[in-house]
Amino acid sequence: MNELFINDAEANRLIKMLKTLFNEHGISIHENCEGEIPIKGSDSDYFLLNYRITPAKTVLNFRECRYNYSLLRININDSFHKNADGSRIHGPRINIFSEEEYYSKGDGVTYYKAHHLPYDSIPNTDDFYDVLTALLKYTNTNNITNITIQQSMF
Repeated sequence: MNELFINDAEANRLIKMLKTLFNEHGISIHENCEGEIPIKGSDSDYFLLNYRITPAKTVLNFRECRYNYSLLRININDSFHKNADGSRIHGPRINIFSEEEYYSKGDGVTYYKAHHLPYDSIPNTDDFYDVLTALLKYTNTNNITNITIQQSMF
């Protein structure tokens, strides 16, 4: 099994570091939309926030760009994630980077642990704007007003 290039302390540092949205981003929510929002850290670190919205699920994936690890991933759907301890987290959940989970699971792929929503300041809601705003605040990202959302009917 390969070693991880970052550990929990580094993942937490990346999550909590001050970040900025430098450009304006317009998101038009419609059936089967997806996109990404580039984010710059206070150091030379870069991040991407990928989003995908379908009638059946919403996914927000906050990744660091050096090694392409998902630091946080929010899934709003009826599916589940099985953690290394055998627990199944059904429904809305957040997956958080965890080196312990990576080595415990031992599959060489899964490096995050799932937790039920709500989690900390991340709400359990299917409202895209509320989840997006909470995720950006949780990741210490400034200039959230640079994102505009236009909602179309499904």
